[in-house]
Amino acid sequence: MSVSKIDDTRKQGMKILIILAVVGIVVFFGYGPLFDLVGGGIPGRVLGATFGSIFAILMTMFLLNKQTEIEQESKKSERVFDEKVHLYKNILESAKNMLEDNQLDSKEMLALPFTLIQMQMVGGDEAIKLYTAFFEKINDIYEADENEVVKIPESQAQEVFSLLSRFSVQCRVDLGISDTPIDESIFARAITALEQSNDAVKGKRDTSKYTFKGKAFAKGRLVHAVVQDFVAKNPNTTFDDLKKAFPDEWHADKPNQRNRAVFVRLSDADQLFKDKGHRRHFFKEGEAIQLSDEIIAVSNQWGIGNIGNFVDGANQSHNSEISK
Repeated sequence: MSVSKIDDTRKQGMKILIILAVVGIVVFFGYGPLFDLVGGGIPGRVLGATFGSIFAILMTMFLLNKQTEIEQESKKSERVFDEKVHLYKNILESAKNMLEDNQLDSKEMLALPFTLIQMQMVGGDEAIKLYTAFFEKINDIYEADENEVVKIPESQAQEVFSLLSRFSVQCRVDLGISDTPIDESIFARAITALEQSNDAVKGKRDTSKYTFKGKAFAKGRLVHAVVQDFVAKNPNTTFDDLKKAFPDEWHADKPNQRNRAVFVRLSDADQLFKDKGHRRHFFKEGEAIQLSDEIIAVSNQWGIGNIGNFVDGANQSHNSEISK
């Protein structure tokens, strides 16, 4: 519902209210002399009924106009609420995708200003303020490093999550879920829980590096490097050929596990990202691998449960000489 329509409705309501007030004043001062003039009887009753009808019509018009104004305001509020929910969910989902790999790239950084602009359109003042603090912190981290892909320092990661958490808390207030921000003691407890969770993940995370052709790689990058090297040595490799060289079983955490693959077609990886919002494959600029008949994207989902399968398979089948 446009603002102009709501304003027009309000103006119409004010006009009716003014007319109603004018008629009331006229009747208050002129009804007695006019009634005496007609002399009562049938003319008097007709006169009384006429004025009563006028009041009833004007009052009904005013109430209907007021109801229309309320309905228009309600529709406007509902639309703004839906837009805010959608925007805030997208912001948190984008932040999750940005932070889950603990790295910042130029594409992600270029998207942040546009998100801030959207916030300025429908967001509450305090929510905008807190998101700006998060944006400035991310920007400071990225500008402090000259590389295109910047790793978030562990010393600053917790502050980033704290700023994001404070923003999400303010979203509660902005959406009317709560009239006041979350109690500081509850917020502090939540932050402590986040820190403990992060420490627990770090404690269980295998950060071992693997050596291939004299270079050290993390798990995902190792797989990408091995597949890329194989294709470089065999430029006529087709999609089916590569499936035989690097079977899906090498990506499984357990025997006969389905929906696992060392690589997929680039179009499938891109569609998965669009559908789920999670980047499960290496397909940023320069990462996709050209085969003789397809372009592929290598999976980046490697951990202690499945990297051993790949390393063993590559060493035995392709003499890759990968070492830990």
